[in-house]
This record gives sequence, C-alpha cells and structure tokens, in this order.
Amino acid sequence: MTTSDCPKCRSRMEEGFIRDGADGAHERVARWIEGAPEKGFWGLRMKNKRHHDIATWRCTRCGYLESYAR
Repeated sequence: MTTSDCPKCRSRMEEGFIRDGADGAHERVARWIEGAPEKGFWGLRMKNKRHHDIATWRCTRCGYLESYAR
C-alpha cells in the first residue's frame, strides 16, 4: 500500500508496524495467523498455518490505525 488518505479525517497516513514481543527475547513484527487459535503444550499451535507480517498505517492527524496482512 502506498501513502493514502485517512478514511476518518482525510489526512495523510504513514506506514509503521506493531512490535510483537511475545517470543520472549526475540522481538519481531506482529503477524496474522490463519484459523482460530489452538492451545498446545508450549503455547499456541502454529505448525502448518499460513502467516503474514502485519503492516500498520497511522493517520498523522487523528491517530486512526489501519492494518494489512502482507
């Protein structure tokens, strides 16, 4: 996605990301994971599930956030 107008106030949107620190010492960009969450022995089951990094856009005026799976 390229820079666009905010759907709420029509000001400029800027790209960013939401940091995911759920992996203990490893920080990374938040991800979208397909399907409903399933509990496993060591946390959530992720094997054989598609995932996509999430890009987030923020309005420079009103702060509205809009996220997209890449």
